[in-house]
Amino acid sequence: MVRHVFAVVPVAELILIDDGSRDATYELACDHARQEPRIRVIRQPNAGHGPALLHGLREARGSYCLLLDSDRQIGLQHFAESWALAQQCDAVLGVRRDRQDPRHRLVLSAAVRRLAAVLGIHAADANAPYKLVRRDLAQAAAALMPPQALIPSILLTVYLRRRACRVIEQPVPHFARRAGVTTLNLKRLSVFCRKALIELFRFDRALSRAH
Repeated sequence: MVRHVFAVVPVAELILIDDGSRDATYELACDHARQEPRIRVIRQPNAGHGPALLHGLREARGSYCLLLDSDRQIGLQHFAESWALAQQCDAVLGVRRDRQDPRHRLVLSAAVRRLAAVLGIHAADANAPYKLVRRDLAQAAAALMPPQALIPSILLTVYLRRRACRVIEQPVPHFARRAGVTTLNLKRLSVFCRKALIELFRFDRALSRAH
């Protein structure tokens, strides 16, 4: 982040949401923040990925928000290109190339892509955890999402497409997970998909009513 983002946008701020970690993550993050004033660490009781992402969006203060997971599966080598593209549009949506994910995650992404197409939402990788979006648009989308959103990244893509925002898709490098344990496995996949499907349709209806 410091090497690739701060070098391009020196006034940027990195918001780290600690979602109730039980190891030394919070202390390590605070140590970095003490050395780098552009890092802001916010701790919350464990609520899950969606609420943590929404919390970060609410706290954002810059003109643009870069949404990025902490698992280091998305490289930032091409952020300078993303930033240049962002000056021409409302949002740059990452598209993971040569994905290094287990089969059930690839199946889930394919299902999301087909479902989005049925809804008239065309996006190559709606759930990619790499999005550079105007803050006003990101926060407006977040305001319509449920507090315990399961699929905020997908909902943000839907919002941008439904609002006919100017969007550019950019291929981004993708790496195998090097640390941490994924919480989505085959056993939980069917339950997750059912809940996510309901959330998606409800959000899409909310968008129609708010338009």
